[in-house]
Amino acid sequence: MVDRTRRRWLYTGLSLVAGCAVGLGFPPFDLWWLVPVGVGVFVAMAATSTAPVGLLRGYVFGLGFNAVAFHWVAVLGWPVLAVFVVWLACWYALVGLVVAWTRSTPVWGMAGLATWMAIEWCGARWPFGGFGWGRLAYTAAGTPLDGWFPLISVTGVSALVVASGFVIGWAIRRWMATGTLRSLLPAPVVVGAVLLMVCGGGGALARSYDPPDDGRSVTVGVIQGNVPGAGIDALGPEYTVENNHLAETIIMAAKVRTGQADQPDFVVWPENSTATDPYTNARTGVIISVALDMARAPLFLGAITMGPGAGERQTVGLWWTTTGVEASYEKRNLVPFGEWVPYRSVLTRLVPELAYVGAQSVPGTRPGVLDVTVQGRPLRVGDLICFEVAYDSTVDDMLVGDDLTGGGAQVVVVQTSNAMFTGSDQMAQQDQITRTRAMEARREILVATTNSLAGLIDSHGRVVYQARLRTSDSQVFTVPVRGTLTPAVAYRTWFDLASVLVPLLGCGIGAVWWKRAGTPTRGGVAPGDRKGLAGP
Repeated sequence: MVDRTRRRWLYTGLSLVAGCAVGLGFPPFDLWWLVPVGVGVFVAMAATSTAPVGLLRGYVFGLGFNAVAFHWVAVLGWPVLAVFVVWLACWYALVGLVVAWTRSTPVWGMAGLATWMAIEWCGARWPFGGFGWGRLAYTAAGTPLDGWFPLISVTGVSALVVASGFVIGWAIRRWMATGTLRSLLPAPVVVGAVLLMVCGGGGALARSYDPPDDGRSVTVGVIQGNVPGAGIDALGPEYTVENNHLAETIIMAAKVRTGQADQPDFVVWPENSTATDPYTNARTGVIISVALDMARAPLFLGAITMGPGAGERQTVGLWWTTTGVEASYEKRNLVPFGEWVPYRSVLTRLVPELAYVGAQSVPGTRPGVLDVTVQGRPLRVGDLICFEVAYDSTVDDMLVGDDLTGGGAQVVVVQTSNAMFTGSDQMAQQDQITRTRAMEARREILVATTNSLAGLIDSHGRVVYQARLRTSDSQVFTVPVRGTLTPAVAYRTWFDLASVLVPLLGCGIGAVWWKRAGTPTRGGVAPGDRKGLAGP
């Protein structure tokens, strides 16, 4: 009994360690090879468990994973991080429960895989819009798997990573049950070799996939003006952020005038490049006018505007020319408790500090496509604002467009202000997600930030140029105009469905075979090899 109790706590502790290992696969650690190993250890531990213990092990795995990967949330306060991690861990408790509940059948792996993919999908959408930064596909950028992004989407790559982890878990489970490495031969070796060839080799071949561009290009100036602070007061005194971006625009204009840079067709300022409403603040309007004169090109700037109702605001991208605002985009995916407060009237009474969020942000409803004119020719500029890079539907709507936009984006811009998270790992993780989106869509992405990693990412997710953190910078890039949709974008819904339904179909086939064979198994191990399976 004592040995069994010790083993129970050992396996639970290993689940926590496995979660921490998976967290180390995310930036800035980037130990991507730990991700399938961590998943494998966790599912092997869950497959020794009763259902309640499996639920516990899934939960502690989630605690370790989210605490390590997303500890930067502590910038908002340690209590916020604690609540955040405790909530997100609940999703992985479901995986542990399902694996433990099905452990006496040969379909536990398929059932666990389907559950994992379902919680990635749900967690990226619910509650309050979801938090999709924990999708395991984001650890695959720069690995042999990243060639798959434009073909099978972020969801498909996540499925490959998770499936690899479950194969490792199966091998660990078999070894635990038999106590000998001979049990791993030959089937696990064959399966592992095939998986390696398909995932790694296929991904390497898929990297050559590169849809043609539209035969024209556009030249864009990207401004990183920098801000003096961090956290809630990152933008500094009034007009600091506006003046900083104006100053860097003047420097860019000097480079153009002296032949050190090409004349841009338009210039991008980041999200929150104005701290005041440019529609109503006369001084901000003057700053923008001077910037337009210096740039000699339209200015695509990020701002917060008041309205549409009393006590409301919107985060927007404004296409500003010498005649005023000609097009705009309103941010759709807002950060709960950062830009808006759910159930505000109730929660602000319970937690008065929530009043510091300020006016309630209102989400936009249209795709992030601005139909504008550049150098006398029409151009559709796509915009993603900050955290929106992590939301599939927002990305797809921008790339596809609708009847009002006349089509999808031909040039993609990300406007972001991560100044609140200065000094944290949030910046590197958002950059990794942006790189993944570039690979998935096979589009160049121009990134404009207030003080973090502004630059250009090419269509294969490679960083062409990146400004240093906490500095001012200005660069001019020429990028191709593209309109072709990759299979990942065009058929994303099918990949989402397949990631769950295919494993469930495998469960059905496995259950029928198991029933007809009439040979009970436990965790995929034959009855004669159950040594160690009566785990806690």
